[in-house]
Amino acid sequence: MFSVILYGRNDSHGYNLHKRAAISFNALAEVMSDPDDEILFVDYNTPDDHPTFPEAIHDTLTDKAKKVMRIFRVRPDQHAHLRSKTHLVALEAQSRNVALRRSNPRNRWILYTNTDMLLVPRNEQESLSDILGRLADGFYQVPRFEIPEMLWEAAFDRRDPAGNLAKLRDWAVRFHLNQVVHNYMPMKYDALGDFQAALREDMFAIHGFDESMILGWHCDSNLAARLALYRGRVDTLIDKVFGYHCDHTRVAAANNKGRATRMNDQDQFIWNVASPYVPAQAETWGWPDVGIEELRLDRDTSYERFTAGLASTIEPSTVPFTTTSLEWQLFEDLTYDLPHTLPFVCDQVVTFPRTTAIMLAATRADFLEGFAKAWKAMGFTGPLLVPTECEGLPSDLEGVVRASFEELLPRADLFIFEFGLSTQTASEPVRAGRVMAPIDKKRLKVVERLFKRAAVTEEETRPAARRVPRRFIGVNVIYNKFWTAFTDYVGANINPFCSQVLAGLPRQDESMKGKVLRFRARHAL
Repeated sequence: MFSVILYGRNDSHGYNLHKRAAISFNALAEVMSDPDDEILFVDYNTPDDHPTFPEAIHDTLTDKAKKVMRIFRVRPDQHAHLRSKTHLVALEAQSRNVALRRSNPRNRWILYTNTDMLLVPRNEQESLSDILGRLADGFYQVPRFEIPEMLWEAAFDRRDPAGNLAKLRDWAVRFHLNQVVHNYMPMKYDALGDFQAALREDMFAIHGFDESMILGWHCDSNLAARLALYRGRVDTLIDKVFGYHCDHTRVAAANNKGRATRMNDQDQFIWNVASPYVPAQAETWGWPDVGIEELRLDRDTSYERFTAGLASTIEPSTVPFTTTSLEWQLFEDLTYDLPHTLPFVCDQVVTFPRTTAIMLAATRADFLEGFAKAWKAMGFTGPLLVPTECEGLPSDLEGVVRASFEELLPRADLFIFEFGLSTQTASEPVRAGRVMAPIDKKRLKVVERLFKRAAVTEEETRPAARRVPRRFIGVNVIYNKFWTAFTDYVGANINPFCSQVLAGLPRQDESMKGKVLRFRARHAL
């Protein structure tokens, strides 16, 4: 019957975002009753190494919300061509159009709202699907009523949407919440963007939201102006539905700078709008030719892929715990526990696109073998690019491409550099004062040289199609001789030793510039 379209990213926009959004997602699902109903969430520009916003709060969502939600992930690289044109990290028009293009064509209605709204049918026996199912063609708005922060924050249970809706019906009367704020037409009400119901075919006919609106604010007013022209009027559903907003004004959102707030021009996009159409984007709105990943919370989740990857390559431990040490005399010891380390390596990559190509420069053959199994079992289809300069590694593994470092460098989307001892055996004690063999020194020197070469040439060797820097992952680079070598070139957090892994982007500070010049001179780059 209808598709709800929402957008956001995995950050802290506004106040207590995680709770507001969980309350809203669950409440929206609660008022759905048609099998085709869906919540479309566009996760826009969340960093690749983070899960999407709905994934981050999945444990607070009801089974029904997970079932009806489809997540479309717009990657930072897909936003990069707009980055220089806007101060915003998430764009509303682009997000809503991406979802509209990919919405269920069986649904008659598109409902635009936001991630902190609860929609309450005035007749408790009706669902929103029932209401929209009997509705005449048109364009509908409802006023937005505010819920004081103390009420939703302290009294709402995220996973009890029916109880929350019942509380709202009571609070509306007890606390005088329902105040209708009228606005200039075609914005029938203030904050009209929290409920705009339009026919799906109408939205396609007028070319969706205007994607030239990239400074924030008034996208909903522009849509209202254009739909009012297209339909000839603006209708209301106030007799059928109340809309409640979880107020969050204690902390200003990132795009709210008071009187200094940058926003789209109101004259251009509201008062002077003379046509419902946006012909300049008639063929491109919603990015029809861009491959947008779709994720679900009720199946094939990142967690399921992650655990499947680990199960394919490591066996359960046979002891309650293992031990290691940070004693100073072990600083030169590069042995490490591979089954313990692989989960932390896989954790660094599982949120990346499944087509990602990883360059993997390693010393230990069992590390490459183990990671290759996990990579495939996690559902990745991109290749593992292993430089031929790294000797002693298997070359017949499925999904592994062997070629020279220079040939592989422009093909990589992500880097893993592993600093272990190629001579370490599975039964050998970890960090017990092991001395490196000559072959270990030789192979480690190769990995270190390739790592530094990749870091200093990252910008010039990055694939032409990539618009954002590539991430570097270092394995076995905490509290040993390669700790400073890795962090001199990569901006990484100071992680606990137990994780065995550091990750980040090539550094851009002044100290890095000197290292780059010295490395280039030494290697005649």
